[in-house]
Amino acid sequence: MIKYLIILISLILESILNIYINTNSYLVPLFTFLSLIFIYPEFKNSKKDFFCLSIILGIIYDILFTNFYILNLIVFFIYSFIIYYYFKKYQYNFINIIIVSVIGIIIYNLLLFIIFNIFNYYNYNLHDLLFIIKHFFIINIIYSALFYLIINKTKIKNIL
Repeated sequence: MIKYLIILISLILESILNIYINTNSYLVPLFTFLSLIFIYPEFKNSKKDFFCLSIILGIIYDILFTNFYILNLIVFFIYSFIIYYYFKKYQYNFINIIIVSVIGIIIYNLLLFIIFNIFNYYNYNLHDLLFIIKHFFIINIIYSALFYLIINKTKIKNIL
């Protein structure tokens, strides 16, 4: 139940911010993408279910926020793979949440950069990539930190 609440909150917050934030802003939300970090504890022992949900979430993300169908499905799956194996090796705590968030933001933008340049859909250089990544960091790291603290301090898992 909590996993669906986390996904719903992330989708709503991202939708609201996308409406009100200028595309040239330093606040570019990736909340739905990063929500994979917060639903991971529900799937510690169920790798297949975690990967399947990440694929479904990637499809939903493509439908709601982009016009690149299948692209985010692949990116979400790759990120869920990284999350799953990272937290199998390292403890699920605040510092590691931030590390995985940073890794996710970089991977998301790097994969899009590579795919866009390979298929010549949108051609941009490394300088542009670094500029874009910088825009993604501020709001998404704050989101990850606050979301983790809210979940742990309110014991939301016990409520649901």
